[in-house]
Amino acid sequence: MNYWNTARLILLIGLLGANLVLAQKSSLPLPNGQLTKPVSRSTAGYKISYYSTEQDASTRIPPPDNFLKGSSINARLMAPTAHFIVTYTNFTAEAQRAFQYAVDIWSTLIVSSVPIRIQANWVSQEPNLLGSAGPASYRYNFDGGQKAMAFYPVALAEKIARRELNNPTDADIIADFNRNNDWYYGTDGKTPAGQTDFVTAVLHELAHGLGFIGFFNVETGKGDQGNGQYIADLPSVYDVFIENGLKQRLVTSQTDYPNNSIPLNRQLTGGDLFLNGAVLRQTTGQKLKLQAKAQFDRSASIYHLDEDMYPPGNINSLMSAQLGRAESIHMPGPLVLAFFSDMEWKTTSVLHEPILNSEDVKDFLFSVRVVSDTTLTAGSVRLFYRKSAPTAKDSVFTAVSPTRVGTTDVYQYTLPAAQALGDTWYYFQAQDASGRTFTNPGKLTNGAQTWHHIRVGPDNSPPAIQYSPSKNNIFSTAVADSLPIYARISDDRSGISTAYVEYQINGVTQPNRALRYSRQTVNNITYDSVYVSRIDFSANSLKAGDKIIYRIVARDSSRAQNQTVSPTTGFYELKVIATQAVRNQYINTFSDATTASDFVGYGFSITTPSSFGDPAIHSEHPYRNGIDFQGQSSYEYVLLSPIRIKINPDSAVIRFDEVVLVEPGDPGSHIGDKNFYDYVIVEGSVDNGSTWKSLLDAYSSTDKNDWLAAYKSKVVTTITGEQNSIMAGVPALFRHRNIPLLNQKSLFRAGDQILIRFRLVADQLAHGWGWAIDNLRIQAPTQPLVLATEPINVGSFLVYPNPINNGIVQIEAELTKSIPEIQLSVVGQTGQLLRQQTLNVKGKNMSEQLDLSQLSTGFYFLKLSVGDAVLTQKIIVTK
Repeated sequence: MNYWNTARLILLIGLLGANLVLAQKSSLPLPNGQLTKPVSRSTAGYKISYYSTEQDASTRIPPPDNFLKGSSINARLMAPTAHFIVTYTNFTAEAQRAFQYAVDIWSTLIVSSVPIRIQANWVSQEPNLLGSAGPASYRYNFDGGQKAMAFYPVALAEKIARRELNNPTDADIIADFNRNNDWYYGTDGKTPAGQTDFVTAVLHELAHGLGFIGFFNVETGKGDQGNGQYIADLPSVYDVFIENGLKQRLVTSQTDYPNNSIPLNRQLTGGDLFLNGAVLRQTTGQKLKLQAKAQFDRSASIYHLDEDMYPPGNINSLMSAQLGRAESIHMPGPLVLAFFSDMEWKTTSVLHEPILNSEDVKDFLFSVRVVSDTTLTAGSVRLFYRKSAPTAKDSVFTAVSPTRVGTTDVYQYTLPAAQALGDTWYYFQAQDASGRTFTNPGKLTNGAQTWHHIRVGPDNSPPAIQYSPSKNNIFSTAVADSLPIYARISDDRSGISTAYVEYQINGVTQPNRALRYSRQTVNNITYDSVYVSRIDFSANSLKAGDKIIYRIVARDSSRAQNQTVSPTTGFYELKVIATQAVRNQYINTFSDATTASDFVGYGFSITTPSSFGDPAIHSEHPYRNGIDFQGQSSYEYVLLSPIRIKINPDSAVIRFDEVVLVEPGDPGSHIGDKNFYDYVIVEGSVDNGSTWKSLLDAYSSTDKNDWLAAYKSKVVTTITGEQNSIMAGVPALFRHRNIPLLNQKSLFRAGDQILIRFRLVADQLAHGWGWAIDNLRIQAPTQPLVLATEPINVGSFLVYPNPINNGIVQIEAELTKSIPEIQLSVVGQTGQLLRQQTLNVKGKNMSEQLDLSQLSTGFYFLKLSVGDAVLTQKIIVTK
């Protein structure tokens, strides 16, 4: 697994369970990949479509032999082993009868003690589309699942857990079928030419809902493993079994086929993928060849079988990508059914409610319930435990055999108090007659065992708080405002007993504000253990210069009532700031230190780093990683003078030069995507900073090739696995940016008075040097013009690199009107003319390289004469 996915996987595990080893900041993954099991979580499902070939196949595959008895199609040889409950919406009577017949077939092929609920919808869809279906949701790390790092369709997860996992009234499978087809609704499989067999379509789509489905996809030419719901890309249980002709499983071959990569795309579209599992091999000696066409499409690719290997008439052809007319397939086929066993539709459920941490040193009763669909090997139920965290070099454990409770399926073992004291890592194991081994908790996709972890004895560890201020300043006192507080507070043993906010206004202590427990869902990611509060400020209750200080206090439920505060020393500050007079334009080269009072912010300042020749706006170098409940922090710099937007769109433009060396996301990714990481953004506010709207899309080092190359040129790996860029920004990396305030997508209008802020958002992982902004010109011409009054805009003028250290400088100009030539002058600090020459212009553009190596070290001015106007740039020459 490559770094980016590994690191984000670690974060996901930490976010999913407060009691995890990996959730603690001081912890690292165990060297052999073993870890304690997080709590169960879910994610939404999606549907896979099924299409007709629109050609007659004229083949028939009957139901399994044991489904029918004699010649009567209504007589059953077998009682159902799974109970389906179907809710029909808008179905005709004949369509419902055929649907139910397909359900009856599946009910004798799989085993589940939990009802499987189907929402079946009779809808109008595009011609040639037969229908679509899929799991309503997926479950991750539920009780009994053998793939600890994979999502299971909810119907399968409930079968394994032997209980309902979603709301008992919720659908487990959602299936839509297209009424706009010439369907054959008979159940005899004798589908006439020109018609499509409805029973076959339902059997096929229900197989997707039961688990023949996964998350692989191709986006922008790159293979993608993720489900799109979480920071980490976790596979479906189906995906775990996909391998290529070299027997490399895609989910465990991240070195060769990284996530979000062209090599992974080539695997998904290379025609050489298979499903392979232990039961499939043992019972059939075969693998299932998958459809892996050159053009990836979930409706016709790896979540279907290869059409050439399993053509019409083949007993295993039900899960091929398309259905012919006059083709009936009333059974999944022996290969698909064997694979369903590998996906745990035939399994031994090892069920255990994890033991809770305790301060009481006492005998502990370990209890496990073992329910098998096959024959359980006598004496195979075992408890494995150890008193220190397992590592690659030390995995020695104690194995004991729990005692069966009478004739029940419950097995128990008592660990004496003396042995229970301290930390204990443990798991259960059972084996069936075929030799398959099942554990609780399950294993990683690479086969490494995961462990439960408990602590017994006094709790002296305080809770942990993740928090970063959502705002640092208030810009108006005339309207009501508030400070929202979202903090992730977790405790590895006893849980949280109380959490609150202490705060003062101008040194006067205010009543504490309680923090209430909540779950927060942001961009489809649900965060546990979030504690929420809000400090409200009524209109006119504050004045400019006021200061609010606050801190978060949390105590656990232990007998010691361990307490922690955030920040660890001092307080967070919220300042009340007066805005300045409204301006029509703003110009600042930041050479005057007093202009720092024009801005207020956090994590930014006007400074001159050692590699720069003059001041500019700079973030911290390097900027800090994110630390709030999402693992993010926001750093900002706000111009205190509101800008009145001009009517003329050509004038209503923000212009500046910048260097952006922040962690790059994947090309084409955007805010909210799982692969969009750190970023910078420029925003505006018409309500004095209460709400902010973006003036352009957020961007990172990927925005310019030079920035991305610089970021990647110096990357170091820390002891915690982070890959940080230590490449420092230099003036040569300055690039120009224009941001129109008025355009078709603009959220603002002419005449609006807006505050403008520059914001850098960092996640909790890798970081870089940061952001620099210079030569800021808001609704002003590109460069200062040497005229008594403000002229019309004649164009833009760019010089790089700057400072100039090898004597060679590139000059580029973009003019508003076409002219044949312009005059260039090089002027010294005292005004003396050092060089002058005429440069040719191609239409409105000029690009020229000059040799200024004859100039000595110092400051100079380059001036372009454009008609009566003069564009000026200050340059620095170094030797």
